[in-house]
Amino acid sequence: MLHNFKHLKILLITVLLIFALSGSGCLGNKTPEPIDLEPGHPSGYELDSPPDDVTNLTTFFLFANKTIKAVTIITNTPSLDIFIPVDMSRSTTKKEPDIGDIVVLGSSSPLADHSNPSAFSNVSFNSTYTSSQGKNTIHFDFTQPITGFVAYSYALEQSQFLLSRNETVIVVLPEGYDAGNFILGPLRPKPDSRSIDIDGRVRLQWDATPPIHNYINVKYYKSSLPTIMGIMVIILGAAGLATAIYFNSQIRKLRQMRESMESDVKK
Repeated sequence: MLHNFKHLKILLITVLLIFALSGSGCLGNKTPEPIDLEPGHPSGYELDSPPDDVTNLTTFFLFANKTIKAVTIITNTPSLDIFIPVDMSRSTTKKEPDIGDIVVLGSSSPLADHSNPSAFSNVSFNSTYTSSQGKNTIHFDFTQPITGFVAYSYALEQSQFLLSRNETVIVVLPEGYDAGNFILGPLRPKPDSRSIDIDGRVRLQWDATPPIHNYINVKYYKSSLPTIMGIMVIILGAAGLATAIYFNSQIRKLRQMRESMESDVKK
């Protein structure tokens, strides 16, 4: 009887904790709520055509001022979900995520060509916001399936990117920056390709195969940093070697003085 009472007590405490966490928002808001998003202008984004045979692609353009501009390619799509980890928002205290400059351009024709963004027009949409399990979800509903671009901007606090399954992801580093140094932070998972664009920026691509990891971890740094660190290591190494040689010389001199004094005492 006492044993059953203890189990019942534990169950009641567990239920109360769940309700308390749900009420305080720790478990997140799983009910989609309508959200008004700040519109942007297409000129603020690089609307490039996707690589061959790629119909589902998001490109993240990173900037040194801790912002990201993302462009998602869609093809004959009636709706779209955008996932933003909560810790990537500068305004984590806000109910809505720190996302804005929304641009939705498209065409109702599934054969529309992404290589000519000027042929697309603004598309009306309804948007809702959901927060759950450490990420914000922005859901777009279009009046009809469209082919085109969805672009948006948000703040960056940590160099970690959500990798959606079955989606090709490209990360473009700021000009003059690099990533992948085994000391400063390896790329996880390893990208499928790496290239330099016409502006001298590093482009990292992960193909649409289902990933082993749920997140792409990109830690980027100024391209000159490894060289500076190498020079510092050489300087410190040279200083350490010089110090070792100096102390070794002093120890030899002291040893010779001691041997000389011992020889004089023996005489």
